[in-house]
Amino acid sequence: MRNLILLLAVLLGGCAGAPAPETPAQPVATNLFALRYPLTPEQRATTSAGIYLGNLNARIEVLDAQLQRAGDASVRGNLAGALLLRFRILGRLTDGERALELAAAAAAAAPEIPELHLVNAAALSAFHRFSVAEQALMQAQTAGAAEQNLKSVRRDLWMAQGHYDRLREDFEHSDEPVADFYELAHRADLRLMQGDLDGASRWYRTAQDFYQDVDPLPLAWLYSQQGIALLRHGHYAQARTFFAAAHQRLPEYYLATEHLAECDTQLGQLDQARQLYQAVIRQTQNPEFMAALADLEDRAGNSAAAATARQNARAGYDALLARHRAAYAQHAAEFLLDIGEHDEALALARENLKLRQDIGSLILLARSAEAAGAHDEACAAATRAQATGLKPPELEEIAPLSLSCSAPAHS
Repeated sequence: MRNLILLLAVLLGGCAGAPAPETPAQPVATNLFALRYPLTPEQRATTSAGIYLGNLNARIEVLDAQLQRAGDASVRGNLAGALLLRFRILGRLTDGERALELAAAAAAAAPEIPELHLVNAAALSAFHRFSVAEQALMQAQTAGAAEQNLKSVRRDLWMAQGHYDRLREDFEHSDEPVADFYELAHRADLRLMQGDLDGASRWYRTAQDFYQDVDPLPLAWLYSQQGIALLRHGHYAQARTFFAAAHQRLPEYYLATEHLAECDTQLGQLDQARQLYQAVIRQTQNPEFMAALADLEDRAGNSAAAATARQNARAGYDALLARHRAAYAQHAAEFLLDIGEHDEALALARENLKLRQDIGSLILLARSAEAAGAHDEACAAATRAQATGLKPPELEEIAPLSLSCSAPAHS
């Protein structure tokens, strides 16, 4: 179970990519994107997606059968972990919901097993139930969980919640090399938060060379993170290369598929992007991708198709908010803001900020408040975002607002 837990911890923050800002693309060092990055399957062989997912599905079936016969805590915990992993890959909500239920039951039934609390913390974090996840981590520590496992999950929780003060040491050492795949990826994320795209890309590139296993998911995940970093800076063509590499290794990995579609849309390959969006919508039923498809159809001049996709997205978000409000408040607020329902977007942005104080949530509140005419609230959120000292590319979205907030008032 240990390796599965570590992987889940790494993926906690890896599935939510921010949209690319509507600002000119900044230069990026091209020497980082030379031969052997990303590696092709011929250069670095990994298990085929069919075999990998077949094994995971078979494991879930075996554990399900064991659960029907015995149903002890260890079986529940292992099944929860396997379902949560499949949820991370395929994006099917039913897997995540069942993992959430099983993980809680397993941890309650055998509180002396630290790994069960770690699985529970990972499941709770996936649904943005951060305070309860923190409690699960404390229970894991009390039960004797390995410090490295605790650290991996804990720092992802802190990052998601905006507890940047607790990550000060991580930020201070983020430009130092380390001989570890997952730690390099973490440091790359930190460099990106500090406005250093080249530094982030350097660590993603280095992490690739430390990976020697045959599991295709870590490389697909790593390439998706590099792609997201480039996409957030407006480098659509370069980003597409990495999403395509991730998609090639694991076509069912929804994070790679939907971002590949986003790049194709930005690059004008609308038919190609439409097919990808339709496939990932069939797989996940995620309203975020329905909304993206609506924007694509608008761009293609298909107003009726765009309206249908947008209605489906609205209905999908309503359903998700009713089931898992904390997990989907931020994405729903962004959707409402995009379609001009500013007051509703602001209400959700405020609600989201109560759950997490990260810089992305502050930027969303600033944008929503400004759109809804709450200028003072927008300025307060923008000031808090600037005060973090972090420089993600999305900060440019509120640069004009920040200037207007600091400008002297005219009578």
